[in-house]
Amino acid sequence: MLLSELQNIADKRELVSIARDCHDEEITGFVESVSEALVTMQLFDNAGLYVGFAVFEFDQICEVFWGNREHRALRQLIESREPPPAVELEADEFLSAMFELNDRFDSLCLHQADDEDHYEIASIEACDEDWCRILTFSPMKTLSRTSKLIRTESLTRVVVQSAYQDSIVALHSLDI
Repeated sequence: MLLSELQNIADKRELVSIARDCHDEEITGFVESVSEALVTMQLFDNAGLYVGFAVFEFDQICEVFWGNREHRALRQLIESREPPPAVELEADEFLSAMFELNDRFDSLCLHQADDEDHYEIASIEACDEDWCRILTFSPMKTLSRTSKLIRTESLTRVVVQSAYQDSIVALHSLDI
């Protein structure tokens, strides 16, 4: 039932909120694509601002809701702005989608299960079934790059096109 409902929501371009078992807050936006393995969404904050394109595993979903007054108001805010750039993926599973995004964008926001509010802005240098070696873009405070190994299974969501992410990557390109 969930797959067909989400496909219907995507086809109708309904603004939805999705709660996932790996995080205590829902994410809100438009479902771009859905399969039994993968969900992609355009994400928006409570002010209707685009906050990125997200990819996560279908099995993480524990609740989906839409159509309330808050969603209708938020949709008005979203539609009053320029639409965000479209991202289309060929991948049909999470790791493949992550690698495809890594090849197409300068950086990824890599969210992990232990604290999804904290994420690494990074590019993936190498990855296997167990571990990923990433090169991070640290925050404005240090603006230094760090190599890091993280467990592949700990990754819960990947986001691209985040305004904060793009700003940090741009600052790293300057010789400050």
